[in-house]
Amino acid sequence: MAVVRSYYPEFTEDQIVDLKEKEFSSWLQYYVSDGVSKGQSFPTWLLEFSNGPNYIAKSYPRYCTRGYAFRIYEDGTRRTTTDSGISVQAGGVVYYGILREILEIRYPGMLNMRCIAFLCDWYDPVVGSGVRVDQFGVTSIDSRRRLLKYDPFILASQADQVCYINYPRVTRVNDPWITVTSVNPRGQVYGVAAHEPLQASRSCQMASVEHSLEVDLMVDFTLFEDEIVHSESEESVGEFDDDIDSIPSDYSTDSE
Repeated sequence: MAVVRSYYPEFTEDQIVDLKEKEFSSWLQYYVSDGVSKGQSFPTWLLEFSNGPNYIAKSYPRYCTRGYAFRIYEDGTRRTTTDSGISVQAGGVVYYGILREILEIRYPGMLNMRCIAFLCDWYDPVVGSGVRVDQFGVTSIDSRRRLLKYDPFILASQADQVCYINYPRVTRVNDPWITVTSVNPRGQVYGVAAHEPLQASRSCQMASVEHSLEVDLMVDFTLFEDEIVHSESEESVGEFDDDIDSIPSDYSTDSE
């Protein structure tokens, strides 16, 4: 932006932004080619990128990225589920739209660079006219209003997925206001992270055990000095007694 202002000092901020959007690609190509002719070195990716992409792009009906599974919106579809809701945040404003086309753009060259672009129809993002938020924090958009500025393309890496739900009304069935529900990426679970873990995070440190009750675990055998403790040696009674008749049993055998 500083370079553009040096060339056009009389332009306002809005004029500079419009100029950048219209002529940035041609200016970048000229800047790189002029630098190469003067002996300036540039990274390979910048050289290939400044030359522009192929004129033919591939179109896909579905695309998965960052845990989202996007699908283009098809007119007249009767699918019970929808994956075509799009949201993107830019300049502190959240834009909501419908995914119309998924394009793969390739740049010729040694690196074979490519990028995925989404073509979208955007709703009016102005709060109060196209967007409203109720007291419970639920966001709704007016499906009849569209973004006035033509800027349909975003990168797939910028897109978040949302779902649009109609109000369950008995009257005014064709109410244009629809609610917005954010979709969590697959493989990610959002929750409260302030709770302490139920188990120790490290297993190399052993904590001392504190006894809640003061129990004397020592047995003083001098208390039994007047008593006789009878014991049987291992010779008289073994671990397994061979005298079967001395062992009462309630089980019957085949010999009986």
